[in-house]
Amino acid sequence: MDKLFTKYFAKHPQDYLQTSPSEIKVVVPVYLEEDDLFIMLQSLKTAGHNSSASIEVILVFNYAETAGEAIVERQLALLKQCEAKLDEIESPSFKITILKDFSVLKKHAGVGHARKTGMDYAAYSFGLGNKPRGIIVSLDADCVVESNYFSSLKACFDNTTVTGCNIYFEHPLNGEFSEQIYNAIGEYELHLRYYVQALRFASFPFAFHTVGSCFAVTAEAYVKAGGMPRKQAGEDFYFLQKLIPTGRFVELNNTIVRPSSRPSDRVPFGTGPSVNSLVADGGEYQTYNLQAFVDLKALFEIKDQLYTLADDDIEDFTHQLSGRMRSYLVNSDFFTALKPIKDNCSSPEVFKRRFFEVFNAFRVVKYLNYIHAQFLEKTPVFDAAINLYELKYEESLDVFDTSELLNIYRGLEKNKVDL
Repeated sequence: MDKLFTKYFAKHPQDYLQTSPSEIKVVVPVYLEEDDLFIMLQSLKTAGHNSSASIEVILVFNYAETAGEAIVERQLALLKQCEAKLDEIESPSFKITILKDFSVLKKHAGVGHARKTGMDYAAYSFGLGNKPRGIIVSLDADCVVESNYFSSLKACFDNTTVTGCNIYFEHPLNGEFSEQIYNAIGEYELHLRYYVQALRFASFPFAFHTVGSCFAVTAEAYVKAGGMPRKQAGEDFYFLQKLIPTGRFVELNNTIVRPSSRPSDRVPFGTGPSVNSLVADGGEYQTYNLQAFVDLKALFEIKDQLYTLADDDIEDFTHQLSGRMRSYLVNSDFFTALKPIKDNCSSPEVFKRRFFEVFNAFRVVKYLNYIHAQFLEKTPVFDAAINLYELKYEESLDVFDTSELLNIYRGLEKNKVDL
C-alpha cells in the first residue's frame, strides 16, 4: 500500500479481510429505503451495462445506538431482502458489497458517518490494489442515474489532471407526489442553482454544487483531504471544500443524477427539510438577496489593492465599498486573518490566489448570514433568479413559473454558461 494510504489508515484503521477489485466504487448510505433501494440499484446496473468499467456498489446499512426497535427491525429486514437478491442483481462486472454500520454512537450517527464508512472502505480497497486513481462515487439510495452515468465518469477521470467532480442533477418535477411537493422541490433546486450562479457572477472561484449524492473523487484525493467528516448533515460541503480549491475539481454535465423529490426529516437541514418546510407553510422559498452578491463582486474587483495596503489605509480601502460590506469587514476577523497571508506572498499573482484561502466558501456563508441578519432581507427565489439573469444579460426575462425559470438555469449549467 502506498505511503499516503498507509498514513491515512494508521489513523482510520480498517479490518476488512477481503475487498472487491473494481475501477469505480459507488458508496450509498441505506437508511429506511424500502421504496427506493432496488430502483436505484437497477438504474446503476443499467448504467454499468453501458460502460466498460468494473463497478462495485457499496451499500452502507446504518442506524444509531439510540435507534428504536422498529427501525432496527426495518433495517435488518431490508438488509436480508437485499442479500437474497444479490444473485439476480450482480454480474461479473457489477458487484455489490454490504457494510453494516450499526449502533453508531449518538454524537456521530447519521449520513456523514455512513458515507465515511463506505468511502474509507473504498479507499482502503483501492489502496490495497495500488490504484490511487480509483474512482469513489457518492450517491444516495433515493436516486436514479442516467444510462451513461459510468461511461461519463470514466471519461471524466481519464483526464489525469482531474481529482474530483460534481455531477449534474435534476429533481423530478412531476410524478407520484403532490403538486405542492413538486412546487417546493422546484423552488429549492432553483435556490441551489441561483446560489452557484450568483457566486460566479461575483467572481468567486470556488462556486460548485456540494450535493452529497452528486460527486466523485479519486481514492488518492479522498485520503489527502482527510476523508469524509462524521457530520449528521453538511458533510458533503465540508469535505468538498478541501478538494475544490485545488483547481483539479470539475463539473460533469453530460450525465444526470435524479434525486427523489420526497420530503424528509432524516437530516437537520438540506433538501428534505426544506421541502417539508415549504409544503407546511405554503410560502415561497426565501433565498439570499442579490444585493449581497453585488457587494461581494465589488470587493473581489478591488481585492488586489490589499496586497500593498498599509494597515493605516484599511479604512480608506473599505470606503470604496458599500456600508454593508464595510460593516462586515470591520466587524469580522477578516483583516486579521488576511495579514499572515499577505505577509507571506512573494508576488501579487500569488496573493490573488491565496486571498481566497481567507475569503473561502465558509467565509462566504458567514458573510451572507451577517449581511442578512444586519442589513438585507431575504427574497423569493423566483424574483432573485430573474433579477440575477437580467442583471447579467441586461434584458428582460419573460417567464411566469418556477419550472420554466429552473429549466433556464439548468440549461446554463448543462452548457457551462456562467452568469
